[in-house]
Amino acid sequence: MNLRLRNCAERYTMVEITQARTYHIATGKSDSRQEIIDAAAQCFMRKGLEKATIDDIADVLGSTKGRIYHHFRSKNAVYFAVHRQAMQFCFDAAAPVLALSVPFDQKLEAMAAAHARVMMDTLPYQRSIRLGVEIYLRGSTTEAERAVLTELITQRNDYEDLYRAVLRAGVAEGTLDVPSVEIAGRVMMGALNGLVDWYRIRPEQTDADRDAIARTLAQTIVRGMKA
Repeated sequence: MNLRLRNCAERYTMVEITQARTYHIATGKSDSRQEIIDAAAQCFMRKGLEKATIDDIADVLGSTKGRIYHHFRSKNAVYFAVHRQAMQFCFDAAAPVLALSVPFDQKLEAMAAAHARVMMDTLPYQRSIRLGVEIYLRGSTTEAERAVLTELITQRNDYEDLYRAVLRAGVAEGTLDVPSVEIAGRVMMGALNGLVDWYRIRPEQTDADRDAIARTLAQTIVRGMKA
């Protein structure tokens, strides 16, 4: 890993950086474009979407702006790539749980735990996009960028639909009991996504510690929905 990461203006801890890259290392993704997206996620998390600049991203990479512009035309384009990657992490975490042949209340709890864990493991990404779409929708964007924003919102809605489908199936099965699947789904996703606002990566924290946080959060949310 580039040693300039240790000395960048934001003073990112090595724990934060390596944690965010865990998923890429596991899947063999370490090309130049992906490294830019990783660096951008860290910058957006630290400085905010509006204040972070292409120069900031280049500083984290230890490279010139030219390297970034070789892959992306603008900061907005980099942000859109961060958002897509963040959502893909979520879909990838949910997929194996959805394939399990278990009662739907157990499946929902396992999905919630998987989501909580991916929030922690890819924190720079998830915190960066927490309100990112809404910020850009309020700002000045081109027609092409608005089309991308619509695509990103649709991707997010498709992901949340996975939870609503399991909720409906659990109600039909008799293992879950909620007065409104739509409201329960929104409450659930709000609580899970809120993790990025209070969770902090700590050097002494172990993998088992993160698993325990994920399980506890999932149980707290889902067990109140059980029949």
